[in-house]
Amino acid sequence: MSATETQTPSQPALSDRIALVRAQLAPIRTRRALLESYRRESLCRLASPIPNAGSAIEVLDTAYALRWAELSPDDGTAEPDGCP
Repeated sequence: MSATETQTPSQPALSDRIALVRAQLAPIRTRRALLESYRRESLCRLASPIPNAGSAIEVLDTAYALRWAELSPDDGTAEPDGCP
């Protein structure tokens, strides 16, 4: 890789993994349902150190965050945990 290249070989694989999870989240139509799905997913995780770049935790968190941003906030849900 030359000094001018900004992408590493692992970046496409990471974006593909995120896209796969996002596709699985596509049927979720409300933030409330997405939040419940994320809570269930979180129960499957054990406390772990800070995730490495490209880890399963990072992929899931990124995919859920992107889906959250896609959904309309006017579905009757408040932001979680008092966030504005």
